[in-house]
Amino acid sequence: MAYKITRLIKRAVPRIAVKMFPVRWKEHHELLYWKERKEAEGSLSNGYYAHFYTKHFDIDDFFYSNKTILDIGCGPRGSLEWATMAKRRFGLDPLAKEYLKLGANYHNMEYLDSPAESIPLMDAECDVVFSFNSLDHVRDIGSTVEEIKRITKPGGLFLLLVEINHEPTFCEPHKLSPNTLIQSLEPEFICEGVEVYRRTNRGMYGSIRAGESISNPMDTNEVGYMSARFSRIFPN
Repeated sequence: MAYKITRLIKRAVPRIAVKMFPVRWKEHHELLYWKERKEAEGSLSNGYYAHFYTKHFDIDDFFYSNKTILDIGCGPRGSLEWATMAKRRFGLDPLAKEYLKLGANYHNMEYLDSPAESIPLMDAECDVVFSFNSLDHVRDIGSTVEEIKRITKPGGLFLLLVEINHEPTFCEPHKLSPNTLIQSLEPEFICEGVEVYRRTNRGMYGSIRAGESISNPMDTNEVGYMSARFSRIFPN
């Protein structure tokens, strides 16, 4: 009898926590994931990132010289350590303080402990903003997009990699599509190019590297990874 009661309690606690403390419960699971990755890998590597911030978008390293750049939902791997030519390089994450304990304090970038819905930077402070594998994780898409518009300089870029058309999950609560994302960024941003890559068992970065593009990226209902480049227009 006691065993059955204990089992029922264990099953009930997560459901109650999700309803009462959804953000904290989500962050708890995301932090647990990174702790498990560090234990499995020994240290959290970041050598593969540079390709996706540069060559993938046909951008030369020199382009980032003396620019202020921001990675939204950066995680603890030191995603911008490659950008030694930048003026300032920020990584934004609501778990940033916890990531410092996982080794992020040794990274050559500045971590901002804040959600994407409230970015602690000035208007038009960033030349380039990135959101890689993070936009479907945020609490509020609309507020996050408004913040991206606010902090990106006219003439600046927003570079996006995100999983699309997946059913909502606890840690990825938004089902996104190319059309809705592009429309949400208008009119402040113009989409300069979009691709959708077919999902493989190698995760987002591995799937994009595999290079199997979906032929109708704007209309597809297939689960995949969207890659898009947006330019912030100058006000009239």
